[in-house]
Amino acid sequence: MKNRKTNTIQFIILMVFSVAMLIQGFTHLIPMQLSGYSEEAKPVELSFKTYSDGSYQDYLSEYAKNDGGFRELFIRAYNQYLYSCFKEFSNENVLAGEHDELYLKMYLDEISGQTLRKEFGTMDAFKEAAQRNLDKTLVLIDSLQRHGTELLIIEAPSKTHVYPEFMPKRYREIYEAEPFSIQEYYVELYKENHINHIDFLSYFKSIKDEFPYPLYSLYGTHWAESTVPFVADSILRKIEEILDVELPHIEIVDQNITNTYSKQDGELEGLTNLVFPLPKPALPQPIFRLCDTIGKNKPNVLFVADSYFIQLHESCFVDCFDQMEYWKYNREVYDKDVTFISDMVSYTDAYDVIDNADLVVIMCTAPYAYNYLFGFCGSVNDYFEDAGGKLMEMKIEGLIEYIKSTPEWYESIKKQAEEKNVPIEDMLRSNAIYTINMERMKAHEKQ
Repeated sequence: MKNRKTNTIQFIILMVFSVAMLIQGFTHLIPMQLSGYSEEAKPVELSFKTYSDGSYQDYLSEYAKNDGGFRELFIRAYNQYLYSCFKEFSNENVLAGEHDELYLKMYLDEISGQTLRKEFGTMDAFKEAAQRNLDKTLVLIDSLQRHGTELLIIEAPSKTHVYPEFMPKRYREIYEAEPFSIQEYYVELYKENHINHIDFLSYFKSIKDEFPYPLYSLYGTHWAESTVPFVADSILRKIEEILDVELPHIEIVDQNITNTYSKQDGELEGLTNLVFPLPKPALPQPIFRLCDTIGKNKPNVLFVADSYFIQLHESCFVDCFDQMEYWKYNREVYDKDVTFISDMVSYTDAYDVIDNADLVVIMCTAPYAYNYLFGFCGSVNDYFEDAGGKLMEMKIEGLIEYIKSTPEWYESIKKQAEEKNVPIEDMLRSNAIYTINMERMKAHEKQ
């Protein structure tokens, strides 16, 4: 009798939990969300064909896996088990260091030489490529100066190069056995050829033991918020030197010490999707402003940079400039107000922006140094030859006509337009731009 009562209770608990999972799966009454990228299962309508070929069953299986009730809680619980017991994560792009620092794998691959071997094979091959890139840079400087524009290259430091002693043991041992920095190599080339540059890598290394707070947070991959005012002011002083102008200074109003981390200071923790938050030592999120602004010049500046520029872009730093754009990875265009303008491949104002700029600033970290200056050297040649986008527009129109005269290609694009529910003309233009850009990239790779 006692066993029967126990079994009944267990059955009721199981049914309640199953029904709760079913309701949660369909309604998501309890908000739960995982960080990172996920793609919803593409709906498949039930029909004799989809049932007989198994595509409908595959859709239901994928839907149940991605949208099952309390799926997020189960994933977080598993991730917490991996981290608490083994200091590992299910997200293979995030690794824990020796003192619980989190590192992004792409930076660890770079500092351990894996990226260099993948891209160039040998150190000698890289150095030959670096010399070719130097030649391209000198040509770029000459081309820009013909349009009254100067160039500044900023080597932004990565967490792995500033704090290699905290990396996971296997990466640290590789680096200590044969330390090498692609950025330091380029800095030496810039020095020898008198190219305007800022070497934040060496600077961060020199101050890391004296700076009152970590230059990188435990769970960040970009420089910590505490360093942003110093970075901003250093860049302004360098621009003053290059353009012979007077610019405002950065003044810290409040250090704002807090345990609530900004998006950048806590970004890698979000990717781990744990149940419990990681401990957060207090860090500054400085509140700063511009001072000495009266009577100062406001130059026109173009920033071509990776995501390290975002913290500067979202601060008062940009108010030092008149016209300013941020070309993220030399692929996306943002204005001074952090508003997305266009993809680079279809940006017809690129020529005017460069032509009107007093200064082009290119900033990158080590992993992106393998795509030298984000391909900007080749882009500038294209823009100047294109005389403001007119040639590009002619190429796009010509390729669209060619696509229309090619039945297989045209039918494929019509199908894409139907699937994405966009006008056929928009899809034709998008495909033409993509094709032209791919051809352009291949041509630059051969140079």
